[in-house]
This record gives sequence, structure tokens and C-alpha cells, in this order.
Amino acid sequence: MRPVEQTKIAVIGMGIMGPGIALEFSKAGYPVTGFDLNPDAVAAGEEIIDVTLTTLVETGHMTREEIKPVEERITYTDSLGPAVADAGIIIEAVSENRDVKKAVFREIDSHAPEKSMIWSNTSTLNIFEILPENRQAHTLIAHWFAPPHIVPLVEVVKGEKTASGTVETTVSMLKAMKKIPVVMEKYVPGFIINRILRNLGREAFFLLDNGYISKEDLDLAVKASIAPRMMVLGLIQRYDFTGLDLSARNLLDENFFDPPVDNTPAALHDNINAGHLGVKAGRGFYDYAGRDTTDILNDRDRYLLKVMDSLQFCLEKERLV
Repeated sequence: MRPVEQTKIAVIGMGIMGPGIALEFSKAGYPVTGFDLNPDAVAAGEEIIDVTLTTLVETGHMTREEIKPVEERITYTDSLGPAVADAGIIIEAVSENRDVKKAVFREIDSHAPEKSMIWSNTSTLNIFEILPENRQAHTLIAHWFAPPHIVPLVEVVKGEKTASGTVETTVSMLKAMKKIPVVMEKYVPGFIINRILRNLGREAFFLLDNGYISKEDLDLAVKASIAPRMMVLGLIQRYDFTGLDLSARNLLDENFFDPPVDNTPAALHDNINAGHLGVKAGRGFYDYAGRDTTDILNDRDRYLLKVMDSLQFCLEKERLV
């Protein structure tokens, strides 16, 4: 693996995830070039990075002296070609649209060095089906989680033709950046966490749609039980503490019924139809009216930093054995 200072990073797409990913690489010492077709997205990304750095200083995770070199390592361009021309690693973080990604991969292929690695931040798509054949060996999915400058997990998904060296280099780099990479041996839509969240969401919307509980109490129940317990036991090891025999009996309990498959739950779509799309719209399930989006995200980051600082030992101790 090349030294940090010799590996240039290109982040293609400066929307929701791009700024945080760019910031993480810059904090680790890499020179980063950010690109987006939309100048407003670039300006918003710069603002997010500035606010995030201020928050990290105010919470004691960085010093003020460290801010300037981090900012200076991030540059921006209005053309994709120069962004990837000498990049060792290209982060694809454009919108979750198959045709858009296909066009971006085609343009990357036209301008990037032959052996540049491509990390796609797709959350569900099988990008290996739309990737140029000559790029398959050096490409994988590296799916970060919002906010990427705080949440350590990165799902690393191999394609059938991804070279082992590409995976090994990716994992080594992410670990050196103090991220936690987990490797999926083969592609499945949604990877790990989004598949689990899909099923959690289906149950949550069933409970809401049928009036079993309020959204506030549902959130409180999760935060006061399974969320902290999962930090210690994860998902699978919890079964060892419950007892595998009891868990098997629970699955066969005829009185316990699963929610019907409903991919258009009323609790979700009633909000969408009313224009309540979440934080970005000022209202979703909860009301954020009168608050600036950047301030809301900043408050979220402050709370998340407190949580991650307190629970870091759970990530360092892999299992209770």
C-alpha cells in the first residue's frame, strides 16, 4: 500500500455522504478532491465540513490547530476528469440511481488511471453489473453510514471479479483511519444493516399503523432496551444469552404472528403525501419547524459523539468469550 501522502482521493458526489467521507480521508492525511455537477451541493458540502470541524473541536475530538491543514487538504473542481486523473482511490457517492452511476463509471473509466481503485458508496445497487469490465478487479462497494465522520462501520462488499489485493488494501486503509470494515464475501441487495433495518422498519410501521403504540414510546422502548444491549452483544451473540432452545421455541410460537408484508405503510406514506419528508423538509415523523438543517445535524453529531465515546470499549472487545 502506498504511503498516505502519495495516495490522492477523489470524492465524486458532494451530497449527503460525500462531505463526511472527504473529511475522514483528509483527517487521515490524504489529499482529497471533491466533485459535484451541482455548485450548490459543493457549497453546502463545504459548509457541512466547516461546521463539523467546529463541532469536533468544541467536543474535544480535534484541536483548533488541526483544522487548517485538514481544510487545506480538501480541494474542489467543477469537472470530473481532473478530479480522477491522478487519483489512487475514487469514491463514487452520487445519487442512488442505476443510470446515473453507470454514466459516472463510464466517465471515470475515460479519465482515471488503469489501476485506480473505485469504492462505490451505493447502499443497495449491484454496481458490478454496470461497471466496465476492465475496472472489475479494482472495484468494490465500501458503504459508509451517516454521519460518516462519526459512525465507524463501513460495509465492504466484493464483486465476483474483485481482486483479493483490492479488498486487503481497502480493509487496511479503513482500519488505519479508525473505521471498522466488515467484509461481505458476495453481493446481496442492501448488504447487512439495510436488510436488518428493512425488517425492523416493517415491524415498526405495523405497530404504528395499527395503533399499538405512539412513535415517541416506540423510539423510547428501543433506546432503553435493544439499542444498548446490542452494543454489548450484537445480534447473534444475544441468542447465546437468551438460550438457543428458547429462541427456537419462540420462532415456533403459533400465538406470535408476524406483520404482513406491506411496502407502502400508511405511517410512512401519509407523511410523504403531506410533504413531510424528514429533517430536510423541516418535518417528518417529528416537527423540526423553525430550525436550520445544519443546526439539527450539528446537534445530532454532538449526541452521537457522546454515545460513541462512551461505548468505544464495546467496539474494541469483539465478543464475550
